[in-house]
Amino acid sequence: MRIPLLAVLGGLTAAIPAQDQKTEPLRDTVRGAIAWIARQAVPVQGVEGAVLFPSAEGARTPPQAIVYGGTAGVLIFLENAAAVLDDARARELADQTAKGLIAQKRADSRGRASWTRGGTMGVTGLYTGDAGVGQAFLIRHALRGDAAALAVAVEVGEALLARAKDDDGPLTFDKQVDIIFGNAGTALFFLELGLATKDARFVDTARRTGHGLVEAAVREPSKANADKQLPTWVLSMGGMQTHMPNFSHGTAGVAYALARIAAHTGDAELLQAAKDGAEWMIENAVADGDGLKWAASDRSPGAFMGGWCHGPVGTGRLFLLLHAITGEARYREIADRGAKFVVAYAAEAEKAGTDGKKPYVPPSYCCGVAGVVEFFCDLHRVSKDPAHAAFARKAGDYLLEVAIADGDGRKWKNGQSVPGGPVAANSSGHNIDLMLGAAGEALALLELIALERADDPIRGMPDRTVTAPAAR
Repeated sequence: MRIPLLAVLGGLTAAIPAQDQKTEPLRDTVRGAIAWIARQAVPVQGVEGAVLFPSAEGARTPPQAIVYGGTAGVLIFLENAAAVLDDARARELADQTAKGLIAQKRADSRGRASWTRGGTMGVTGLYTGDAGVGQAFLIRHALRGDAAALAVAVEVGEALLARAKDDDGPLTFDKQVDIIFGNAGTALFFLELGLATKDARFVDTARRTGHGLVEAAVREPSKANADKQLPTWVLSMGGMQTHMPNFSHGTAGVAYALARIAAHTGDAELLQAAKDGAEWMIENAVADGDGLKWAASDRSPGAFMGGWCHGPVGTGRLFLLLHAITGEARYREIADRGAKFVVAYAAEAEKAGTDGKKPYVPPSYCCGVAGVVEFFCDLHRVSKDPAHAAFARKAGDYLLEVAIADGDGRKWKNGQSVPGGPVAANSSGHNIDLMLGAAGEALALLELIALERADDPIRGMPDRTVTAPAAR
């Protein structure tokens, strides 16, 4: 992964406090992202002062409500930008965005509320369905104290519960189990909803969904103990099962969800399943010098990526969380070794190719540099290691360097996930959303702005937490 340092910036006035001098380029770029995102807003017909956002600049498809490729993710960024920067423009645009999302509510054929139109992956998921819309309103409530936003999140939760498949104990919402599409992500939304409302019913929904995940596990013999079966979780697509073991679609993400739910409920069975899933990840890790990595997919065992979706900066969250919950040092060591792989991966990518050019690395949150920034910021908060903060800033410098001026705005060009990964989006386009676009890149810069604050002010997706409940 190529992450060159930005050239030293001059011209800052002596009147700016020292800490603000360090962050002013970040602040300017975030403000530029807000300006560019504002220009992409699509008014909601018939609803004054309401807007939605397409997935990318010039996109022909109608705007969606979801987090991944849609408006809910943009709202998450705008609320954080308004809070961290005390930015009136972001706050006003967030108000318009929330109004647009509320206007998207419809009723399905059974009269159940829904914000998404559905598709091959259903309407319930955290990143691709209604749970993500609910999460965006939970964040608005957390940052604004907005009771109306909490009411919308509760409405989302009630509608999701009406769709749940109840198997006399375990709950399921979708055929998928993963963080992006499936039950693990939906369970995390219910956990957050229960914590925000102090309604034990929603926390118990998360717990019961966790037990559904345990039942859905595919068991494999342990390499260390042939008498023990370890759980893994796979994605079902097109009649085939694919094991993408990292955070977004596989074992690491599901085990993380189980660990978070267990930490709040005291459910020993869920915690054991999370630890067993982590054990499978440890047994199947690939050493790379001092670092550790995991294949992106069992169908491409030689493809290793560095990002949130299929690399250590996502998977490392499982191990940081387990370390916080259990106090076992080995979990922290696994996370640290995953981070070392990412650092080495970046150094290798900085080398120019045979044509003398360095590769363009995707700046996105999902599979690129923004997700790296966030992970190393979180790792620094846990470890207090200045090297982790320095690498987060170095990655942030790359985001500043490749930001594109567009009038008073700033945007980022999409890029291909490398090596061996998919093209996350039109590689020549400019996405808007949280996972592949400017909202995510700018959110990562907010993380850097807030890096030295004692309390992290950023409120993001529910799969970001890496601390135990008592430590939060």
